[in-house]
Amino acid sequence: MPYLPIFQQTLLWVPLVRSSILSQVFETEFFPEWLRILHVWLIQPTADYDEVRRWYQEWRDMFPKDLLDSSGNENGGFTGVGRGFKRGLELMHEAMALPSSERIKLKKPDFKKEMAVLALAEENKRQATAADKAPTTRKATRTQEITFKSIVEEYAADHNLLFMPTGKAHAKSRMPLYRISPGEDGGKKGLLVYVLDDAVWASVEKGVIGSEEDEFRAISLDDMVNRATEGSRM
Repeated sequence: MPYLPIFQQTLLWVPLVRSSILSQVFETEFFPEWLRILHVWLIQPTADYDEVRRWYQEWRDMFPKDLLDSSGNENGGFTGVGRGFKRGLELMHEAMALPSSERIKLKKPDFKKEMAVLALAEENKRQATAADKAPTTRKATRTQEITFKSIVEEYAADHNLLFMPTGKAHAKSRMPLYRISPGEDGGKKGLLVYVLDDAVWASVEKGVIGSEEDEFRAISLDDMVNRATEGSRM
């Protein structure tokens, strides 16, 4: 990693610069290239997703907690470092939804353009609120769709858990499986789940991490967090 020394030198500013500002610097200067490298890796037919997950977690672990904690806004969304890692997870999800022979079709992310679109949308929203616009005024931007899967992902992140695709499907429902686990175990343990009908589904066998062959049932988000945390210790 030829740019690792630059990364480490930038982290020396953590005690001197406000975390929110430094987080934005990483978002604009670091993550576009980081996502480009991730995309190149994911489009390889022989990509090993266990290695990809470890690489993702290793980079996440290199960021100080202050920078990760500052990566949120008043609306509960991600900004800065958090938005960069969230975009990386989205890219991994998109890749795993494709057959290995079609991964070359995975769209290359243009993170700087995506950030510009989001910034414009947020500015338009602020202006509309300030002006108390009439109901007949045309909306300048389309409201971003919030899926239940993204709610689950952010709930897991709020409890310091990773929500990672496994590349496998549940045997009965054929729904894609995700593993929810603390980052320190490298995403190897935790709880297997799938998301369907605005609910999280996990093995009916209480207290186990589950397998793709198990019978699954809907569980609460709090139960999901508890079981994922317990499963990482097994």
